[in-house]
Amino acid sequence: MALFDIDILESRVSKYETNHIHMVVDGDITYPITNMDNQQYGTFFHEYIHYMQHMTTLFGVKICAMYNKMFILYRDYIINNETIKLPLELWKNHEGLMKFIDFFKGEKGSRTCNYNIDAIEISDKEISDAKKNKKAVKIGIYDFENGLAIENGFYFGYMCIIESMAHLIQSFINDKLYHATIPYCSVELICKSIYSEISNDKKMMISLCFCSLMFDNSGVAFFDLVELSKKNQSLNGYELYKKILKDKSVTHMGKEMPMYRALCLFLDDLKKSISSAIGCKLYYYEEVIENCKNEIRSGNCVLLDVLYHADISNKNMFSSVFEKVYGYFIEANNLTIMPMNNSKEPPKPYIETASMIGLELIFKRMKSYSNNTKCEWFKICSKAQYTPDDKTSEECLCNQWQKNERCIMTEVLRYFKIKDKEYIQEK
Repeated sequence: MALFDIDILESRVSKYETNHIHMVVDGDITYPITNMDNQQYGTFFHEYIHYMQHMTTLFGVKICAMYNKMFILYRDYIINNETIKLPLELWKNHEGLMKFIDFFKGEKGSRTCNYNIDAIEISDKEISDAKKNKKAVKIGIYDFENGLAIENGFYFGYMCIIESMAHLIQSFINDKLYHATIPYCSVELICKSIYSEISNDKKMMISLCFCSLMFDNSGVAFFDLVELSKKNQSLNGYELYKKILKDKSVTHMGKEMPMYRALCLFLDDLKKSISSAIGCKLYYYEEVIENCKNEIRSGNCVLLDVLYHADISNKNMFSSVFEKVYGYFIEANNLTIMPMNNSKEPPKPYIETASMIGLELIFKRMKSYSNNTKCEWFKICSKAQYTPDDKTSEECLCNQWQKNERCIMTEVLRYFKIKDKEYIQEK
């Protein structure tokens, strides 16, 4: 999600790096996963939820598609120009990308709130305005401690949905969990205000979050789905999810179709665009995407199935269920865990993953200003995770294209035939 949130592009926090099937955990992790303590596993699974949100929801897949368009745009520009002036901000001149970025900025909502929140106020008019204007929903707050009533206390949108969902799931694993109220506990606040009967039902709130991500404006969709839940109180969250995927329709390429069918078509497009971006046929990640499609076609959901019918805090559940369906690629401070081999072409996961990492590194470097030119993998390489000794050099800090020693950056520059271009850092 960092691509469309320009102010955090250069930060390094725990987050799933969209499109690269790439989780970044800020800190050390224990491997195998069954050896993690509850706190560590909770953090890990929180990030894994973000991965699943992108691979198994309509809006998540759309975000991934925008990333692919961005990477293809950058790759083609560099290939076709001999002199590259940095920072390169190509999205500013691309109508389709700018349209999506502007929309996303409007509907993503708040990531923080600088006030105490003792109570909230939700206006039907604000929900209606948000729907009409394709924006996050403005929520009023009361700060009794400081005697304040703030009309625009925070904006309930995509950020609140994805982080509330991940927080709620993480709370099943780590009961000593603390997160800031906004965005992580915003869904609980909303439910206490408009549907108190489910405000303690974590599973239902998780399901409502997940279903909301099937819609472009997830913040507005959440309120619509709460009303749907009120009208179908006999349905639990998993059953509600199945109903929505089957009954809700989506217009795609001029045709109206059930939501599950549209999601499968979007996943097909995602598979093609990833392959196009990295310049090779997919094997491992084709299996991952096909697993997602099979799950969606069946009307089932692995996550909600485990949530309702098993123990989601059980670490063995990850390797026996989630890993087999969705795979994973994890980058932490102390190690990097690559995808497992698939049945078709054993070396392919590594080729595909390296290509995606490399494209990410190129993109981040090409858009960097002069005060932040260090390669993203400098910390990893300096620890000699993949070589007998530290292979970093002065070029890793700025002019990576001048480096002669083999590393993931130089290899991917060679792979895309862009290493010998003239790069000029202007600002």
